[in-house]
Amino acid sequence: MQFGQAHPKSDEDEDDGCLEVGADRFSVPIMRVGGLRCSVSYTVVMVLAVLLGVVINVMRQPGNADLPRVAGLALLAWTSGWGIQALAYLGVARAAGYRVRRIRFGILGIETVPMRWHARLSLFSGFASLAGCIGLACSYRLVNGVLEVPSMEVTTDAIWELPSIGLGEVESAWRTASWLCFVQGLGQLCPLPRTIGRQLLAALVALLRPKAGIDVKVKTVRLLIDTFAFATLGIAIWLMKTGQDIAGVGWIFLMCLSVLAWLSSRRSDLVQIMEAFEFAAFDKTAEDQAGLWKLLDQRVRQWRATRRIRIAQRIERSEAVDAQRVDEILNQLHDQGVESLTVQDRQLLEKVSANLRKQRSAE
Repeated sequence: MQFGQAHPKSDEDEDDGCLEVGADRFSVPIMRVGGLRCSVSYTVVMVLAVLLGVVINVMRQPGNADLPRVAGLALLAWTSGWGIQALAYLGVARAAGYRVRRIRFGILGIETVPMRWHARLSLFSGFASLAGCIGLACSYRLVNGVLEVPSMEVTTDAIWELPSIGLGEVESAWRTASWLCFVQGLGQLCPLPRTIGRQLLAALVALLRPKAGIDVKVKTVRLLIDTFAFATLGIAIWLMKTGQDIAGVGWIFLMCLSVLAWLSSRRSDLVQIMEAFEFAAFDKTAEDQAGLWKLLDQRVRQWRATRRIRIAQRIERSEAVDAQRVDEILNQLHDQGVESLTVQDRQLLEKVSANLRKQRSAE
């Protein structure tokens, strides 16, 4: 996800509080909502093309007539995970006083870039995005009738054949949607480039070691990523020796993931992330907005005050309508007698009478 403030000298790209480091490259613009520009990575376009080709070729085989419908439902569930990630991320940024300019989607959802804002805000927004994705997965599971995480037991079966995931059945679309959202959340936790997990890891190091230099912080993050890579490699070697898979995920995939994580720890984006956090620590605008909890508390208080005012206004309007109707009922009672009153009229009189008794008791 790419968003932030363009150079202050440019009125067109000016923003409130953060600065995107790096251009929005290797992406295809899809739409513009107000001042928000949305784009998708080239990787997404290539994956969609491959998926379309596979569906067209496989659906012609016997027993695969419902494949386009299954693929369409899965794609819809996958994009819903993107949407909830973006809403959570943008909501936290908006609550902290930051205005988003760009958002970019990759395979796993929103993509992060080095941003000149406080590490605390980056940490909180990342957790909110992941929590939104996991919460959506639990909601899909609840709609299916059982609130549980799809089982990931050690098995030799292919992942789409697990009954708890339901990728092979059109009727189990909610289970499929739940599992796909869980996959997005787990994938975003991996500290690969442009993932939320990488941003969270850097933010944690920046918060836990505030007085350390940028070089020390970068080395710490690289050490943590290397630890993740070697741990994943160890699991891959264990699976290779035992000849087992974890929910259809074999040792080859885990070994490739460990190599990618180890290679990505040498990328320069870690230096840019730490430099952005360091800039936010000394920038006056960022200092004014660094009190995330205070800003969120103020926003919540304003929302509650506005809500109380709206409720009071709604009650006043309702009481005014009731008072007018009571006058009409009393005139009707005087002219036509008690028998002319309907059930609604009697209920309204009882309601007004109860309210008057409460007011007298309070006085």
